[in-house]
Amino acid sequence: MQDVLKSAIELHQAGQPAQAALLYLKILAKEPDNAEALHLLGVAHHQQGDNARAVELISRSVAMRPSAPGYHANLAEAYRAMGRYDRAIGCCRAALALRPDYPEAIGNLGLSLQAIGKKTEALEQFRRALELRPDFAAGHNNMANVLRELGQPDLALAHSLRAVELEPGYAPARTNLGQMLLDHKRPLEALPHCQEAVRLQPRSAAMHHNLGNVLRDLERYVEARTEYLEAIQLDPSLAKSHAQLAATLVREGQFAEALPWLRKAAELDPNDDAILESLGEALLEREEYAEAARVLARALELSQVERIGTHLSLGWALQEDGRGEEAVVHYQRAGELDPRSAMVQNYLGGYYEETGRLELAEAAYRKAIELLPSFALPYARLGTLSRGKLPDPDQRAIERWLEDKSLNAEPRGRLLFALAQVCDARGEYDRAAELLREANALTLEHKRSRRPYDPDEHARFVDETIHAYGAEYFARTHGLGLATKQPVFIFGLPRSGTTLVEQVLASHPRVHGAGELRITRTTFEDLPEMLGLEIVPFDCIPLLDQTVIQAAARLHLDRMLEHAPPGFDRVTDKMPDNYLFLGLIATLFPQATLIHCRRDLRDVAVSCWITDFRGMYWASDPGHIGARFEQYLRIMDHWRKVLPRPMVEVDYERNVADLEGVARQIVAACGLEWSPDCLEFHRAERSVRTASLTQVRQPVYTRSVERWRHYEKSLAELFAALPRPRSGQTG
Repeated sequence: MQDVLKSAIELHQAGQPAQAALLYLKILAKEPDNAEALHLLGVAHHQQGDNARAVELISRSVAMRPSAPGYHANLAEAYRAMGRYDRAIGCCRAALALRPDYPEAIGNLGLSLQAIGKKTEALEQFRRALELRPDFAAGHNNMANVLRELGQPDLALAHSLRAVELEPGYAPARTNLGQMLLDHKRPLEALPHCQEAVRLQPRSAAMHHNLGNVLRDLERYVEARTEYLEAIQLDPSLAKSHAQLAATLVREGQFAEALPWLRKAAELDPNDDAILESLGEALLEREEYAEAARVLARALELSQVERIGTHLSLGWALQEDGRGEEAVVHYQRAGELDPRSAMVQNYLGGYYEETGRLELAEAAYRKAIELLPSFALPYARLGTLSRGKLPDPDQRAIERWLEDKSLNAEPRGRLLFALAQVCDARGEYDRAAELLREANALTLEHKRSRRPYDPDEHARFVDETIHAYGAEYFARTHGLGLATKQPVFIFGLPRSGTTLVEQVLASHPRVHGAGELRITRTTFEDLPEMLGLEIVPFDCIPLLDQTVIQAAARLHLDRMLEHAPPGFDRVTDKMPDNYLFLGLIATLFPQATLIHCRRDLRDVAVSCWITDFRGMYWASDPGHIGARFEQYLRIMDHWRKVLPRPMVEVDYERNVADLEGVARQIVAACGLEWSPDCLEFHRAERSVRTASLTQVRQPVYTRSVERWRHYEKSLAELFAALPRPRSGQTG
């Protein structure tokens, strides 16, 4: 058996632990008490990732030969691989009690201390190991890693280089050197080291992951994705590979494809604040603000370093979710962390605008400019805020920015929109149209790179909606919803007057205006989970029964009421796109008030064209606008025919001409008594989520009626793309 053991050890040292394990088993079949074979079989299992079995086997060998320091040291490594660091530290100390000058055991002790956050103590152990053996490659590699974590990158790189110099075939040292060089912005030098590490250990997920990092930095995205996928295949539990694969997809502009990988990464490691922060940012990009806020709050809670960026992102998610008072707390905390941050002032300005404190908003934007004169966005916000009242020096500053050819497309587009608003307010319509052509072209290009809009996909959605919610469906589900009049839904095309209607109603003492709630789409997308089925939401519609409808309605109402103080008889949701989900709304809330806001399609088109929308991916292309409006007309025709409850249809033009008459109509439709407060809506001190924040702080004016006539010639292409209006729709 000694010859067999010798052959097994040779295979093991040649990097073939599986083949060696077969020989160890052959020995143990004849000599069950062979401690060395048992110990080495355990080491082979550890090297193949079966650490539980490794602990069992090596523990038995330790019981047979407790005086062997190497057995204790290797048992420590198996425990460390399982994350049982206390046991690993105990085994290392047992090995060192038997052999105090044992560099490998000292190094293993340092690794376990490093894993539990005791980096300074780990550093001392690595130094001690290198004093005992200066040519210890693994010791230099360990030293490099802990120095990197302690923020000493230059010294870390020196030890990493020494490790590879001492042992060129040591894969962990090779891959770590690659990461150190990447830290030093030297990806071309890092590449061969990471490639060699993969060649040396092709079955190591970590080696493939690190090679992916280098390839991504070199913008070789397809190859990077291949390496991350290989890492995931080798180790499906590797959260960072999922996260970095997502980051690569983001760099390629594939935002939708990245999100599932980030969700999986967060599921695998729910306590990694960096992964959670990335997931939160991706959710922000997808406009899933409630979930983004939850994820970012958790990232902030876990982070050892309080980051300004996390506070700002969390604040923005909360603000977009209608929780402005919570948002401003995070903006202010970010300002405390960095009083010189212009970005903080820009966010605060947006919050003050939304809450009607326009003087404070202007002061915040001017403070941002003072702190960072090279920051373009506050100028754009000032232009949009002041419009025709923008001081000449500020306009000249915007003009100078636009002369800068090095300005990136996104801030340039924002400045162009702002200056167009200024020109429009001053009656310079041809100049405004010229600015808007470039602004929308830049915005369209930017949006295409992030989330291209597909009119055909939207048309298919409308087709499926019309098919799912027919007259027979409403006959079947009649009376199954929640009997409450509390919800009020205000909807229509963007810029059709939804905000004005909500402002009028929210000024009533018994109505709370909750703003634009992104709840209805969420309820629709949650239907498969409510039914316990893995099908698409549209396939759920024929399966809805009273139990599911009532449960969905209660959950939806609870979500609405999260955005309203207690004690209000009515709560409004003025999400314009809810016109797409009226079938579900009418099912859940058969007694709810439905208010459809209409406006001349040409005025809607001009208003969309001139507005710097962040998330409206169809509003920068005449063809997309026309196609969107066509589908809007189709689906509204359908709802008028099949909805069991009539809508209140409010024309913007009539609202402007006869505010009190319309106000009385919609208050009565809500089942409420008249209140004169409804005519003083512009004095209300409440948060308003709309692209025309300054306009809703003014009394009703008529200059937006037939605004399209100012652009009849200059925007002829836009008007030509619009559909002919149906009966009951002005245009």
